[in-house]
Amino acid sequence: MPRLIRRLPEGPLDIIGDVHGELEALLALLHRLGVDVDRRTAPRHLVFVGDLIDRGPDSVAVVALVEWLVHAGVASVVAGNHELNVLAGDHKEGNGWYWGDASDHVQFDQRRVPFSSRLASATERAAIGAFLSELPLVLERDDLRIVHACWDPVAAAKLPQEGSIAALAAAFQQALDAELVSSGLRERAAEERAAFAQLQDQRTEPTRHLAAVAEEDSVYQLRNPVKLLTSGAEVAVLPGSHFFIGGKWRFVTRDRWWRRPVDRPTVVGHYWRRRDAPIEGRADVWDNLPPFDWSGNVFCIDYSVGRRFLERLRGRASNFNGGLGALRWPEREVVFDDRPAPEPTRA
Repeated sequence: MPRLIRRLPEGPLDIIGDVHGELEALLALLHRLGVDVDRRTAPRHLVFVGDLIDRGPDSVAVVALVEWLVHAGVASVVAGNHELNVLAGDHKEGNGWYWGDASDHVQFDQRRVPFSSRLASATERAAIGAFLSELPLVLERDDLRIVHACWDPVAAAKLPQEGSIAALAAAFQQALDAELVSSGLRERAAEERAAFAQLQDQRTEPTRHLAAVAEEDSVYQLRNPVKLLTSGAEVAVLPGSHFFIGGKWRFVTRDRWWRRPVDRPTVVGHYWRRRDAPIEGRADVWDNLPPFDWSGNVFCIDYSVGRRFLERLRGRASNFNGGLGALRWPEREVVFDDRPAPEPTRA
C-alpha cells in the first residue's frame, strides 16, 4: 500500500502545474527547464501537482512520460481529483479516453462535441491504473508542502499512513451515505435532482435553488478527507447563482480556503488560474489576486493549460490564453511552456 503523505525531496525544485493530457506543452516546458527527456535527467527535482490527465489530446503519453521520469528518480507526483476519478471507476466528462469511450463529449455552444483525445488500449489502461494507484496525496518538508487542491490538517489527520486513495474515498463516502440516508437529506436531494434531469442537461436549467443538493454536495467535500485534499472545500452558492460546468449544474462553489492561515508555503494546482488579468464578468476564485501573487502561504501553479481544448474548439491553434507553468523553488518564479521569460511571483 502506498504511503499517503510522503517526504518531499530536499534541494531546489521545479513544481509543475496540471498537465491535463497536453503532451506538447509538457515537452516544451521540460525543455525550458533543462530536462533531457531521452536520458531522463533533470537539473533539479520535478514535482507534479496532479491532474496529469483528461480533456487534452494525449493523456496516455503524458502518464507514460511522467512515470518514466519518476522511475528514473528525477520526479515525484501527488494525486489530483482526475486521477482519483479514474481509480474510483467514475466516468466523468473528459476521461472517456481511459475507458476507450470515443463518445465522450463536451457541451459547447449548445452542441455535443467529442473530445479529440487518444484512447487508451486495455494494456495501457492497466499500466496507467497501476501507476496512478501508487501516488500519494501530499508531499512535504519543513519549508514546503505540495497537495493538489486543499490543505486541511484536520482532514489529513484522519488518514491512515498507507492505503488506496480510491478505497479510502469510497469508505468515507459510504459512512457519509449512511448518515445522509438516516437524516433524510439523501432523499430530498434525489427529489431535487430528478426534477431537473439529474442536473446533467445544460438545457434543463433549474428554476430554483436546490438547497438539499447544495448541502449534500458540501458534506461530501468537507467531510471526506480524500475528496477535500484532491478537490478542495466547497460551500453552497447564493440562491440564483448556480452554474453549469463539468457536465452538470452546480449548487456549491469553491471555498477560498487559502485566505485563512496556513502553516508553511503550500503549492496547489486544480483551480484553473488565469495568467493574465481577470476577465470582467467571468467568475474567478483568484479574482482578489494578481496572476503571480501568493495568497499568504499558498500559491496556485495551475495556469489553465486545461483550457486549451476549449480554445481549439474556438479556432485557436497557438498563442493560447492558458499555459503550463512550473514554479521554481526557492526562486519563486514561474516558467511557462510558451513564454520566453520567467515571471517573478510576489508574496
